[in-house]
Amino acid sequence: MVVGVSMAGFAGYLVKPQLTPGGSVSGRISLGVMSLVALFTAAVSLWFSVQRFQVGVDGDGWTVRIGRYRRDVPWTEISAVVIENQVREERRGRPLVAALYLVPEPGVSLDAPSDMDATVDGRPAVRLFDLDEVKNEKKQLVRELAGLAGDRLAVRVFPLGLAAQGAEFQERVDRDAAAWLNAGRSLPAFPPGVEGVRTLRWLNRRRALLFAGWYLCAVVPALLLTGFAAEVHELLGAVVAVLGLIAVVAAYFRFVRWYAGATDLLDDQAAIFGTELVLGIGNPNRRHDMHAGKAVVLPPGTERGYGKAWLLGFPRPVTLLGDPRTGRLRDHDHLGALSAVLRESPHEADRIAAREIDSLAVQSQLGDPPEAGDPANARLWTVVTRAGRTVAWAVVVGSVLLAGDWIWQSHPHLGNLVIFLGVLLIIVWAPYTLYRVFTLLGAVWKAMRRNQ
Repeated sequence: MVVGVSMAGFAGYLVKPQLTPGGSVSGRISLGVMSLVALFTAAVSLWFSVQRFQVGVDGDGWTVRIGRYRRDVPWTEISAVVIENQVREERRGRPLVAALYLVPEPGVSLDAPSDMDATVDGRPAVRLFDLDEVKNEKKQLVRELAGLAGDRLAVRVFPLGLAAQGAEFQERVDRDAAAWLNAGRSLPAFPPGVEGVRTLRWLNRRRALLFAGWYLCAVVPALLLTGFAAEVHELLGAVVAVLGLIAVVAAYFRFVRWYAGATDLLDDQAAIFGTELVLGIGNPNRRHDMHAGKAVVLPPGTERGYGKAWLLGFPRPVTLLGDPRTGRLRDHDHLGALSAVLRESPHEADRIAAREIDSLAVQSQLGDPPEAGDPANARLWTVVTRAGRTVAWAVVVGSVLLAGDWIWQSHPHLGNLVIFLGVLLIIVWAPYTLYRVFTLLGAVWKAMRRNQ
């Protein structure tokens, strides 16, 4: 709704320059194209905002109203309700998508359109919807389905599968996870506790410096060059604006995201199941076969953005063997568990990695003990710094709008184009800011309750 209203307002803003006498034909055409794009975006966004999610379920069965498909399916005709990850035909090459499937009883046909046809466990099924389409809380949805579908429900998406089970099952999962940890077969998030929070803050500070450098060395020069080039010729200014936009985006993904990989690995809790390393205990979609001949131990400096950390990769880094901030290695037992599996691989590359991890394990025994301390306050400060990113992005958005206003004074058409880019940034920045603010408020509330 916000996107649609914003685009409709911007389209209205572009109407006046088109009606102003004295404008060039090329300028009117470009503004007209921009108006049509804005109106189309507004229409599509508003249409999606008013769509109702037309799938209902109760004790009698399912009521489906999707497009032209109208069907009431009683529970007696349903063999299974399955939530799992599959690749959609139109999304080949993209990550797996979690969706809900209805599997009818043998001999029952649900007469679904071809775009909803699917296969689950070799049986024909109907793909009702992707879980991303559901606005309700996913775990609550699964719990309610478990109460209605009973044994028919099969949830194969971690961690939603836990929500389909009772409290007794979840307690058993917790006990199993603790047993894995005590047996040395689990790799907890590293660095642990307050050290992990301090490392996260360390990574965030460096990303902030890179962001400031990107703004001063890429964003500001691109805007200034666009304005100066427009003084020579408006078409030259448009070309510089396009090239500058490409350079700014490329610089962002090349430099500002250097530490993104290490940040993503900080919270990963892994476990060794057989010969597989699973990132996130029970997650079936992030598995790496440690007997595939792809294992490699990467020393510090091999991959940009990981600081002083040793890494285990397949061959892309998947696990931190050391702390990016201090270089302190993982616990000896955790390194030994990895080495024990890699050592049994039929591939020489995996056995070489095992020997390198063994040498790290010896160094780990000689290292300093982990730092003590309560990570709660450090985590709160981390949330505060993440909320501060919205201020930095506000500076970027404001700079684009100011540059657009400056260029508009002498070249309205090119100025409108830059302002349009600023509006798009606002549309992205506003919900991101709300998300960070509510996250900060939630963290503050938890801290207050903890201190009471």
